[in-house]
Amino acid sequence: MKLAWIEDLLTLVDAGTFSRAAVLRNITQPAFSRRIQLLEAWLGVELIDRRSQPMRLSAIAERHIPEFRALQHDMHQLRSRIRTEHQGIGRIELVTQHSLTMTRLPALLQLIAQEPDAQLEFNVRSENRDECVTLFMRKQADLLLCMEEHTELLLNLIPDASRLYMGTETLIPVSALTSVHTPMHHPDPDKTLKLLAYPPDSFLGRIMYKHCLGALLRHQPAEVVHESVFLAGIKEMVMAGLGMAWLPEGLVQRELDSGSLMVVEDDGLKSVTLELGLYRSACPTHPQTVDRLWHLLQRNKGENLRL
Repeated sequence: MKLAWIEDLLTLVDAGTFSRAAVLRNITQPAFSRRIQLLEAWLGVELIDRRSQPMRLSAIAERHIPEFRALQHDMHQLRSRIRTEHQGIGRIELVTQHSLTMTRLPALLQLIAQEPDAQLEFNVRSENRDECVTLFMRKQADLLLCMEEHTELLLNLIPDASRLYMGTETLIPVSALTSVHTPMHHPDPDKTLKLLAYPPDSFLGRIMYKHCLGALLRHQPAEVVHESVFLAGIKEMVMAGLGMAWLPEGLVQRELDSGSLMVVEDDGLKSVTLELGLYRSACPTHPQTVDRLWHLLQRNKGENLRL
């Protein structure tokens, strides 16, 4: 079986016809058709229902196209990793939360790029925080960058990992503004406060319900009008005026500076400061590569590194 055969099949799926797919693959239509037949022969199943017009996939092919795409992606990733390793460039698998990919990761990568001898490349995967931790604990990532409470560090769960303190992030209550530059959504005992929140079983949801909502709900009726683990989506809904939310300060700093969002100040509203931890797996894929990165970051630790 050749990777080219899988690429042929996926091109056919995207193009819709043998003739268009053959042009895209830069071969004749008869040659393209033979390669699809070779893949079918290798699998022992029919992938194309040639009795129908227009052409369509067989039922079994329809079910497995996502797996073919995943296989193609994994093979290209493997080829890229092998090539960079052969060139003496270490590739590190890093997993981090969606919001940190936007607010903190770029500065970390810029710091590393300033080292002329670092020779490091990253494959970055962004997920919600709980999924990040799961991937790291399953040893599917060399590094984990995440938010955490200082009283509940992940280091207590994975003592074989190493940790570097990378600063803090603060969750702050924010709202869009009215025409007179007051918060559109703010505590008022006579009105129900609309909240944009995180699912209670997610990391930020647990933080919010533990530290923020308890004090608020003692004197304020409130309604959660939307829940999501995607902070960028919550931010957009806040800017659209749909409710108030606790968001990382780093994620909304530009909007606070420009005046499109504002911090909601009230005695019943609390901000929550979380630590940022960078964790190193005890069994990284390329130990020497991760060692170089770790030593680089340790040298910068004395500068109170803020990503």
